[in-house]
Amino acid sequence: MLQQAVEGSAFSDSRAKETLSPRWHQLVSWISSTWVLSALLFTVALGFNLYRLGTPGIWFDEAFSVELARQPLPLLWHIIFGLEPNMELYYLFLHAWLDVTAMLGLHATEFVVRLPSAIFAALSTMVVFLLGRCFLTMPAGLVAAGLYLLNDLQLVYAQQARSYSLQLLLICIAWYAFFAAITTESYQKRWWVCYIGATTLAVYAHLFSLFILLAQLCSFAGLLLLPEPGRSRVRRQVPALLISLAAISVLIIPILLAALPGSKTEWLLAPHLRDIALLLLSISGDSKIYLFLLAACCVSGLFVATLAYLPRDTSLLTCIACNSSEDRKRVAELQRFLPIGLGLACWLIVPVVVSYIVSQGSPRLFSPRYLVTIVPALFLLVGMGVAGLRWYRVQVMLAVGLLALALSVVPLYYRSAQVEDWNAASFWLEQHYQAGDGLVCYDNAVEQGCQISIEYYLHAYPGAAHFTADSPGAFSWATFRSAHPEAAVDPTVLANYATKHPRIFFIVGRLPNAMAATRSHAAELWLNSHYHLIAQIVTRTVTVRLYTTDRPPGTGLIPSFQ
Repeated sequence: MLQQAVEGSAFSDSRAKETLSPRWHQLVSWISSTWVLSALLFTVALGFNLYRLGTPGIWFDEAFSVELARQPLPLLWHIIFGLEPNMELYYLFLHAWLDVTAMLGLHATEFVVRLPSAIFAALSTMVVFLLGRCFLTMPAGLVAAGLYLLNDLQLVYAQQARSYSLQLLLICIAWYAFFAAITTESYQKRWWVCYIGATTLAVYAHLFSLFILLAQLCSFAGLLLLPEPGRSRVRRQVPALLISLAAISVLIIPILLAALPGSKTEWLLAPHLRDIALLLLSISGDSKIYLFLLAACCVSGLFVATLAYLPRDTSLLTCIACNSSEDRKRVAELQRFLPIGLGLACWLIVPVVVSYIVSQGSPRLFSPRYLVTIVPALFLLVGMGVAGLRWYRVQVMLAVGLLALALSVVPLYYRSAQVEDWNAASFWLEQHYQAGDGLVCYDNAVEQGCQISIEYYLHAYPGAAHFTADSPGAFSWATFRSAHPEAAVDPTVLANYATKHPRIFFIVGRLPNAMAATRSHAAELWLNSHYHLIAQIVTRTVTVRLYTTDRPPGTGLIPSFQ
């Protein structure tokens, strides 16, 4: 079917008018049944991704993405190929996106900066459907795509200004090209070129994609162990695979060299076995019933595909086939499942196992944000399990039940999508700001980024408020750090800063530890004893306190906004 579709797409209009061959009718049918469904799934997925897209406040990682991408291209290039090598492709894309939207007169609001991620995620839904449709069956593709677009973990990163949805799209394309190259007889060179390009870009989108590449190698090794005739076809692709790996290795040298100095994921804890269970629960939206059904479908699909590969005189085969021509056709269809199922199983299992083992050391890579990359494989295996059932009505009932369970947890995601609340405090600051006021933010270490988060909102909703160059502990993108973060809580520095500004906003957010909290509290006590606190706002993420520096300390009503 894939070969016929590709060949049919090359027909010219004049050729179509000349004859309506069976192949042409098949092409028309394929387009109407595949591309129309693909467009429909893209539209539905985009609708879920766009719903309340701009409502949750930006959290620090998103603010970091936007503020980094906002820097001049030479500085951005210097940072991402030196100090911050991961997600290079996304930062460059976001830089271009911000330039385009600025030319259109759009500010970098939450909706605007998250829109590319929503589109990437909707496109990956299409590719998941095409993976299932072309290499399994139409029902498998529909079930996989439907569960994928409704998935809680996938929705999290479809609505964040981070690189994960772009990475997922590129990974899905890479797997599509990989499967096409090893299962079809035509256009293999083109598929390998596509595989090289998608895999290379996926690594530049996120370094965790290297684990997906490892999963593809494990999959290829497993395919070499399958019975004939599939094994011979895979063996013929060994030279092409080696050439592809060499090309990918050369192309990713720049990002690997930049990433050599060391991991920046020490904030993650070493995982335990229970963390694997928590990962699976997060994928299922914390529904144990849903998780059980997903696991059962995966096991069922792989079991039925394995049975179909057994010799015909094996008694176990009678559970899925008999002597009728229809059942023999069914067995032939199921035999196509095992090579794809093996690849999907490697895609699902290898990143989890390898990241778990690696994370017992210093690089900590076992995290749902990284392992969202296994979600397409899980649902494609589920789709294969549903499609492998013998009875059509059972397939439909199971598919509807799974989709209903997936849909039931979606409202829970939208109600809990807020991660950090920087927006309320930033809007309050902007409303109370007067010309000449000073802003002090703590903690401004790059891992905490109090100033980065506040500055995102000051840029997205521009007003008069801004950080001055002499702000104590100010963060600098030119040096990619704060020269002295503790200056923001140093009384001597604060006293000197107060002589230059009639009022000071003292902002505290994202404190890394108890010592930082103690320093912040001591600075607040010093400010309370030397200046007049006239207003404050306290949220679960950040506290902003406004002091006047030209009057003696005193008592009075302090407006507080919770």
